[in-house]
Amino acid sequence: MTEIDALIDAERTRLVDALEGLDAEQWNEPSLCAGWRVRDVAVHLLMPYEMSVPRFFGRMAASGFKFDAMADRWATGDTRPTRDIVDALRATKEGRFGIPGAPPEAPLCHLVIHAEDIYRPLGIDRTINPQSANIVLDQLVGPKARRALKSGLIDGLALSAHDTGWSYGTGAEVTGNAAALISTLSGRPQASQELTGDGAARVQRQLLSD
Repeated sequence: MTEIDALIDAERTRLVDALEGLDAEQWNEPSLCAGWRVRDVAVHLLMPYEMSVPRFFGRMAASGFKFDAMADRWATGDTRPTRDIVDALRATKEGRFGIPGAPPEAPLCHLVIHAEDIYRPLGIDRTINPQSANIVLDQLVGPKARRALKSGLIDGLALSAHDTGWSYGTGAEVTGNAAALISTLSGRPQASQELTGDGAARVQRQLLSD
């Protein structure tokens, strides 16, 4: 098992333990992913493991090659019992992250980001491993991921996580815990309200603007 595999395993266990304690109402609570319930996010986490490459392209074609539309159909159209969703997430330990060309960190980033989409609205206190958090933050400000950020979101900012020692950039300070920064950089405006510093208000405004 590689170091990344061990970190993924720990975050997976953390999420599965949390999901096992949810009642039916919590499973249907809105997540931080717009339009998705908690159960939809959990199902989405299964997509890279359960969808083969040919099936992926077939579904993309059926969705007009719009990834968001395809992913939404996958997540919201799943009707399996929540018990089966939990078991399937646990079983991803034996699977492979099925995205061609995905870096080793991709499964960790996918898991941590979407786990926060579940934890935060439910008020679940789950502390991310500092090493995992810093890897995800590095990926979110990396060249590839930055193309997905809202234009100019982190330009001229000095970001820092007070609980893990992570930092990036120069300029107006934006500080928070790693979990809040991860959700903010993933485009979740709710988490940005927890950030402080001279640049925090600008980040909040940009995420809330059209």
